[in-house]
Amino acid sequence: MNKTSSNKWVIAGMIFFAAMGGMLYGYDIGILSGALLFIKNDIPMTVFQESLLGAAVLGGGAFAILVCGYLADIYGRKKMIMVSGFIFIISVLIIYFSNSYEMIFSGRLIQGIAVGFISITVPLYLTETAPAKIRGFAVVAFQLMLTFGIVLANLVSLAFTATGDWRGMFLTALVPGFIMFVGSFFLIKSPRWLTLKGRDEEALLALKRMQPPMEAESQFLGMKAAVSESKNESGFLKLLIEKKNLKPVLIVFSVAILAQLTGINSFLQFSATILKEAGFHSDFIAVEGASLIAGINLMATIIALFIADRVERKHLLAFGAAIVAVVLIASGIILEFTPVSMMKGYLMLTGLVLFIFFFAVGPGALVWVIMSELLPTSVRSKGLAIALFLNSMASAVLASIFLPATEWIGAGGMFVFCGACTFIYFLVAIFYVPKTKGKSLEEIEARFKDGVKS
Repeated sequence: MNKTSSNKWVIAGMIFFAAMGGMLYGYDIGILSGALLFIKNDIPMTVFQESLLGAAVLGGGAFAILVCGYLADIYGRKKMIMVSGFIFIISVLIIYFSNSYEMIFSGRLIQGIAVGFISITVPLYLTETAPAKIRGFAVVAFQLMLTFGIVLANLVSLAFTATGDWRGMFLTALVPGFIMFVGSFFLIKSPRWLTLKGRDEEALLALKRMQPPMEAESQFLGMKAAVSESKNESGFLKLLIEKKNLKPVLIVFSVAILAQLTGINSFLQFSATILKEAGFHSDFIAVEGASLIAGINLMATIIALFIADRVERKHLLAFGAAIVAVVLIASGIILEFTPVSMMKGYLMLTGLVLFIFFFAVGPGALVWVIMSELLPTSVRSKGLAIALFLNSMASAVLASIFLPATEWIGAGGMFVFCGACTFIYFLVAIFYVPKTKGKSLEEIEARFKDGVKS
């Protein structure tokens, strides 16, 4: 096997095992959609408590994210990926043996800690480790595995629907959990993290395992220069609000919040419930519809995977957000003015399919790429932690009030609200997100520093 082939296998293995974290994230979101129809048969709960089960993972993840950036800087991206896999396995066992609402809620919170570590460490690791020409592909692979996890979870739910065995639904998550945990031991360490720690020889060796020696040495020199500059700068909070950093930081924070105010996680977690209340009275048909939505999500993400490094990210982000805004508002109008029936159920299924497709092609696939690429080296890990904290908190708050709010203002009102937030997302994408396709992280940072417009 020649050196080039060896490099390709190293890169492929790195992307696969790191992106398995996305599968755990997606499995965690998708499994609740079907399981929620049956959990309440064994564990009594109110509508608000149902919403809280969806919010628990997101809320737990939000607070885990706050410390993960610091831990990833101290112990490394690879070790934090290993830890997240272990915590996820523990959380699955807690949920499986739950016999009270408090216990299952605690299990979901702990699962949120694992998902929180995954959601920041894996995109950060892939962004810092993958060669520039396939960086978009690598980070979108995380999103692809996330959507595949949602599909797999929905199919598992469908298989268990006849028996209503929600414990069995959750227990199956041990399989991807063990794969990621064991696979994480074989990951190479982030070259940029090694450089930050002054371990130059290891950093250069890691780069040479993925690309030709001359390219590796050139990239290493650029990393060294960026790290040296960042070490001479002030504390994190001062760095965060410095003129050269403030614009990319504000863009990233805005994208992080708005990506969740589209309602994506709430719609995925409660899709079976939404379809059942719209007119699909059968549990099986409702879960089947939720599985179709998850399948469309996967298909659209595969499309995004192959165009992420061929089409400008900014344009895909703006286009996807614009279509999603229109679909959500139209779906809200249908929900508000159409009587409950099978026809209404099919109309809502169509709306959710369109929503998922265009979200996955644009905002869904690229949000991780944009957030990771735009943050400067000196604030990337901690800035990404804050961005993902805001992302998770926005999602957790929306998920916790989603079902109660549909009773207060109607499901149509919630769709219109999310549509309005997505329209603001479109405006941010079209006017403020810069072009990043094919540029190294150092080049993107230099463009903000020099005030170059997209």
